[in-house]
Amino acid sequence: MNEMRQGGQRYSDYVDITCGLVNRKIFADEEIYQTELRQIFGRCWLYLVHESEIPEPGDYVNVMMGTESVIVCRGLDRKINAFLNSCRHRGNRVCRADRGNANTFVCSYHGWAYNLEGKNVGIPGKKGLYFDAIRQEDWGLINVSQVDSYKGMVFATFDPEAPSLDTYLGDMRWALDMMLDQGDLVAVPGITRWSMECNWKFAADNAIGDMYHASWTHLSAKLAGHRGGNGFYNGDRPSTRQSPGFTLITEYGHGCTADFFDPDKVDWSSPLADWRKDPVVQQRLGPTRNKVQRSNMNVFPNLFVNSGSREIMLRNPTGPGSMEIWKTVLVDRNASPEVQKMQVRLSNRHFGPAGMFEQDDGENWAQSTLGALGKVSQQYDLHYAMGLGRGELVEEGDTPPLLKSLVNEYAQLWMYRCWAEFMDAPSWNELQSNHSIPHGKV
Repeated sequence: MNEMRQGGQRYSDYVDITCGLVNRKIFADEEIYQTELRQIFGRCWLYLVHESEIPEPGDYVNVMMGTESVIVCRGLDRKINAFLNSCRHRGNRVCRADRGNANTFVCSYHGWAYNLEGKNVGIPGKKGLYFDAIRQEDWGLINVSQVDSYKGMVFATFDPEAPSLDTYLGDMRWALDMMLDQGDLVAVPGITRWSMECNWKFAADNAIGDMYHASWTHLSAKLAGHRGGNGFYNGDRPSTRQSPGFTLITEYGHGCTADFFDPDKVDWSSPLADWRKDPVVQQRLGPTRNKVQRSNMNVFPNLFVNSGSREIMLRNPTGPGSMEIWKTVLVDRNASPEVQKMQVRLSNRHFGPAGMFEQDDGENWAQSTLGALGKVSQQYDLHYAMGLGRGELVEEGDTPPLLKSLVNEYAQLWMYRCWAEFMDAPSWNELQSNHSIPHGKV
């Protein structure tokens, strides 16, 4: 696999599905990164905000889609709109605040103004300077092609040919519901942001379900008494052998792992466990998801969701060796203020700029990125073959096809397989016609 790394190769050449190998160059190369911005971040459905962050007309949040600044706002008709935060005159940002409420967005450079739908509603000197020769309706902000939401989570894509959000998420909706069906969840105001010097894919393949690292990487946090992001942790499980749980892989690169809890080792008195006793929630979740202690998910390409700590973390690339993380914590709208504060406190202690697990993970991802930079090291592929060929997708009756295995590298290798397909496909039509669908042995 390593001898034929010359120009003109397909991106699938970097991912050896048969042997479970991934070439290090994809984590360090500037040209590959620029292609990712076009082929992946320019075409995939990307998470924007939670609907509860923009409840009223005029409410907006300034977010990122890949490296593009985007305004997400609720219009006067209560529809959610998204458009590039870039004036059509000189490209200046028309909104510099993180969030707020507005009737219009006005460029600070020359005063061009835009309404909540992105339409141009004001050009200073339109008559006296432009002599009415400019068609104002042609110079609105650039709309994001498609915007949709799933149970409060708002997504968008720049590609008008992309399939619907429901099609894109597919069976991943079943996994997301492990968090979204826990109650009437709303976002805590404000987004926590920090940066890391690592390639975004190392964070994504960890998020999709690397249970192999947990008992080793996070040993110091556990020895210090950290119980996890939900206060519901039921003891250490060595990652050198299998533990009760499952792995889910879906179309288009999404996936998750989830471990089952031992009911005899759980502190059921914790108020953060109250939702587990609600018969309505139990019925929504079904037998398999009711047994889940926590699940780690990645919605391809870069959205990490943790059902235990109720966190949504977007890992935005800022270069081949850097990313900025945007974190939102969800709480139950009907929980007491004290319980909501408890959820936020535990979540932030778990993941975040001061999170005990986050600091462990970030150091590893940064070192892995450095390990991909050398011209000699790039000649040697990374190993993603744990359990390769020994897994089988099965249905439990209340589940989509999944693997009855928790500690493995199926989901990571699957993500890179799908990454290569996105990178190679010239269009969504081509991708839909030829992409891999998980089935049978893996």
